[in-house]
Amino acid sequence: MAPSLTPEQHLVMVLTERLISGASIVGILFIILTYMFSSSFSKPINRLVFYASWGNLGLCIVAMISLNGPDAGDDSPLCQFQGFMAQLFLGVDAYWAFCMAVNIYLVFFRSYNTKQLRGLDHKYFLACYGFALVPSIIYLFIKTKDRGKIYGGAILWCWVSRDWNFLRIAVLYVFMWVAVIIAIVIYIMAGRDVWRKRDALKGFLNPFNEDPFTKNVTMTTSVTVTSKSRKPSLPNLEVREVDESHPDRSYDAYSVNIEIGQQRPERPRRPSRPAVFRIPTVTRAAALSEENADAFLYARVAFLFFIALLITWVPSSVNRAYALAHPEHINFPLNFTSAVVFSSQGVLNCVVYMATSQSACRRLWAKMLRRDYVSPTSRKESFTTYAMGLEGERNGRQRLDSDATSFTELTAR
Repeated sequence: MAPSLTPEQHLVMVLTERLISGASIVGILFIILTYMFSSSFSKPINRLVFYASWGNLGLCIVAMISLNGPDAGDDSPLCQFQGFMAQLFLGVDAYWAFCMAVNIYLVFFRSYNTKQLRGLDHKYFLACYGFALVPSIIYLFIKTKDRGKIYGGAILWCWVSRDWNFLRIAVLYVFMWVAVIIAIVIYIMAGRDVWRKRDALKGFLNPFNEDPFTKNVTMTTSVTVTSKSRKPSLPNLEVREVDESHPDRSYDAYSVNIEIGQQRPERPRRPSRPAVFRIPTVTRAAALSEENADAFLYARVAFLFFIALLITWVPSSVNRAYALAHPEHINFPLNFTSAVVFSSQGVLNCVVYMATSQSACRRLWAKMLRRDYVSPTSRKESFTTYAMGLEGERNGRQRLDSDATSFTELTAR
């Protein structure tokens, strides 16, 4: 007799899957709608998450059905539909992570740009969903006298039944972990490249820094100092005109204009942020002279997506290994953890999506509150321009005592 959950465990599993899946669906809809209808979100680095979100949505439907599928019976249409959806969408995130790793290889070692990467998207889309679709359809038509149908109860939901357990390993987990291992190798190679170029890529792996290549762009301000002759305002002062044809040319003639006014109070410095939020950046020139900034940001999104994938699949793989070693026993904590991480894929991907679209999210929030939005970059550039103007003014003037009267007269002999 196959092991089963207790009624209490059954209730906890159903409530957990549906609650977390509901949150994931909200996150997925946020990704899809903002990417499709907002130009602020529809940028190349978000396209990866957008494509993968459709697979997350399908898996959330599986989790929302939850244990109603196995309870309806292995031969029921609900169980067969749930099993088909689970087989189709369970591995999609892993396949997309592999494609993203391939893109990173092309960026770091073949100098691809975002336009070239975009040309591969339709191939990736067909490969990821097509590779999963083929076995998902075939499983619907296979049934043997000894094992029955392939799709059946699988503790969490209907999927490949326990009698066909080897297919879970051979058709999903083996391919998934091969893709993950290859992706890890590529990330290690890319990480070494990032380390060698760390001076030009500061802030690249910092998820708080939405765009490390375009913020804090170094600006140069030219300051022109002009002079105007004026009569001295103090009595008993003599101003001598110097003939430029004077034979003594030991010194070059020059004049300096010094103006005095009320001393401008210094602008108070803003308190520095904690070290964890101080984000180093580079200038646009440094970034674009050696690296393709958009492509590197594309790679960072792929890396964050890969971390989310590991959070999902490591607990599930541990649970699968335990089930193979102890086929007659159900480890509820491991199954519960698997249910949580699978149901939360949409939430994790939404976090990655929002981390790479911080300015767009602030702009959307301000629009919802009907307020004008000024990006942090614009505020910082405005402050930088003002500060550099003050610096130029200080360089062009020499401050004397605040109440003194000034005059101009420096000549050379």
